[in-house]
Amino acid sequence: MDKHSFCKDISLGCGFVQILGRHFEGPLNNQSEAVSEATQHLLSTPLIREDDKARRISCRSRFCYHILLFKQILHLYEIIDRKVAEEISKEAMSIRSFYSLCARPSFKKLIKAVNKNEIRNINTAGVKAGATATVTKNLQEPSITHTFPTSHQSLKIGFADNLASDFQYIWLRDNCQCHACIDSGSKQKIVDTVSLDLHIKPKSYNLTENGKLQIVWPDEHISVYEAEWLHKYGKGFELNYDNDSLPEMPSWDGETILKIKPEISYQEVMQTDEGLRKWLKMIYKYGIAVMKDVPCEKGEVVKVMERSAYVKKTKWGTSFDVLCEPVQNDPRHLAYTGKYLELHTDMNYLEKSPGLQALHCLKANPSSEGESIGGKSFFVDGFHIGNWLRNEHPASFHVLTSTLVEFKIWSHNMEYSNHQYVLCATKDGNLKEVHYNTRTMAPLKGPADAVQPFYEAYALMGKKMRETASEYAFNLVPGDLVAFNNRRILHGRTSFDPTRMYRHLEGCYGDIDEIITRYKTFMKEENQNIYF
Repeated sequence: MDKHSFCKDISLGCGFVQILGRHFEGPLNNQSEAVSEATQHLLSTPLIREDDKARRISCRSRFCYHILLFKQILHLYEIIDRKVAEEISKEAMSIRSFYSLCARPSFKKLIKAVNKNEIRNINTAGVKAGATATVTKNLQEPSITHTFPTSHQSLKIGFADNLASDFQYIWLRDNCQCHACIDSGSKQKIVDTVSLDLHIKPKSYNLTENGKLQIVWPDEHISVYEAEWLHKYGKGFELNYDNDSLPEMPSWDGETILKIKPEISYQEVMQTDEGLRKWLKMIYKYGIAVMKDVPCEKGEVVKVMERSAYVKKTKWGTSFDVLCEPVQNDPRHLAYTGKYLELHTDMNYLEKSPGLQALHCLKANPSSEGESIGGKSFFVDGFHIGNWLRNEHPASFHVLTSTLVEFKIWSHNMEYSNHQYVLCATKDGNLKEVHYNTRTMAPLKGPADAVQPFYEAYALMGKKMRETASEYAFNLVPGDLVAFNNRRILHGRTSFDPTRMYRHLEGCYGDIDEIITRYKTFMKEENQNIYF
């Protein structure tokens, strides 16, 4: 593959069209020559001239950021063709070439196609701007190397790792960390944001001997900021990613999750803190965990949920039974029949669907031959499918993250309805939630020209999910309890003969917020190198 085919299958409306659109007109399809020409233009046009020293100085503080952008752009080429990436790398070995390729504002959008963790892990070297104040500190910790005003509204702060960020004065005053602005007991902000002067400027500022930034405001209020705290928020400003402070959530396919085997015993979770940590970690990281040897008694699923998170009561009650009996008449739900249940997430028709679901197998009978007669449960990581779409079919990813779908159900003499995106993503393209249920999806509403692209994208996602390689499948046996993130993991069940099969599951919903918060707390206690 050469540069001419770099984006040949990305349709109008995707991010790369926005990036290169100003260089040519018309749809991107059949525009391979224009794409090649635009790419060559970005590689060859210098942003600064050799004799333009003033402009060079003004750009220095952003040099590190531009290298990050370049590496992300290079990563995108590597996804398509490593040989092309090597060629581009050779063409961009000088400072001028780096700027030519990376310094244009439109290229920031390219970061959306790359996982934010890759940005965080890049070790770069940059050029520091001149400093008005310096301090020496252990480079293992964030430290401030220089500060200087960049406008009448902001202060540039540089750090030892070459990060340089603009902090607006109003932002600094609003986020003062002193006891007069933060309640010491609740840790909640008590400064009145609305009453602050929007054009506030410091009376003075300096770096203290221990490396903190101290600002004296016009009313003589003194604010002191830790270097680590400023660095944490400065990264969010400079790189423009969603700094949501969450530990890694690796996606998986069937082969990967079988190697991980996220299983743990009931006794370990319910009786030890270390077991609880493992349980929460598996649910948080992989979105799913299986608990073995749970007593086959009603109510145990609620006890397990209460050990992990707050129970979420729904229209089905605190818990619910999924009971499949031979020759069952008039079932209230497809789950109570022997029919095949396609992959789905639950209750997308609510304003906020339950974040956590647990299913406990109380009874399940095998066939007379001692083998399963159907009813196998299977799970798929929606984040894995979404990431695949983003990388392989970005146009379809864009459609599913930007088209609102109505989910609707009639139950308990009431109609429940809500609009959701099938894939909910951050501005950087990182997935946050998945909402997928063909059975409760209402007819699509929208412009006529949006219908076909939606169905094509929906079909791509559905077919990828149904591949055996994507599934984590097993038969739930009495004593098994599976808990999963209902806004990430899709679940389904194979069909079975309802005249021969008997299966009783008790289910319960909970708040995923508690899993996230408790896991982050555990990680913080263990002094892991994670920003919170």
